[in-house]
Amino acid sequence: MKNLLIIAALVCATLASCQGSKNIKSFTTADSLAYAIGTDYGNHAKRLDSTMNVTVIASAIRDVLANKSQMTQEEAFQFLNEWFSVRVPAKNMAEGQAWLDEVKTQSGVQETGSGLLYQIVSEGDTLTKAVNDADQVMVNYKGTLKDGTVFDQNDSITFPLNRVIPAWTEGMKLVGKGGDIILWAPAGLAYGERAQGQIPANSALKFEVKLLDVIPAAVEETPAQ
Repeated sequence: MKNLLIIAALVCATLASCQGSKNIKSFTTADSLAYAIGTDYGNHAKRLDSTMNVTVIASAIRDVLANKSQMTQEEAFQFLNEWFSVRVPAKNMAEGQAWLDEVKTQSGVQETGSGLLYQIVSEGDTLTKAVNDADQVMVNYKGTLKDGTVFDQNDSITFPLNRVIPAWTEGMKLVGKGGDIILWAPAGLAYGERAQGQIPANSALKFEVKLLDVIPAAVEETPAQ
């Protein structure tokens, strides 16, 4: 519904003749073009921030079309750049830390010296653990944001621990083969200031992991003297 409201507001702003909702089948070619532009704007706005005031967005578009904009294009660019590169990451960091502080109070959750939070659901074979950063692990996992959004999920995937985020390099050494563990990674142990796909900059992350197997790193033999 929110997306439809965004689209409707933007179409109304771009079409002076827009008097209300119309079925797309009745659109003229010009109206179809305007609706397509509105859809594109709406989807872009939703990706940036779905909570934005669509009335103000529509007002800004209307002002630009009437050559009465209260911001130059350069001023708008500078504001957006500062907003998304400084303010949003700072907000994400603060919200992520507040979330992790709440997680710490949950029964069974432990914290390492680096700030990684974890909960061992089942220990697995404690005699078969990853001990070296070059060891490989085979896992099933699901990664979520603090709001529960799933950003990644995989089954029976294998990777070396020296080619993943620090939270995984450290966390996968805490459980044995066949075990289950939940990891909560501060932004500094995840992707930090880099936005990654659906993961915003400075996001704290949660991973639910089943360790299926551990493949020790190959031992390099020392040449005989």
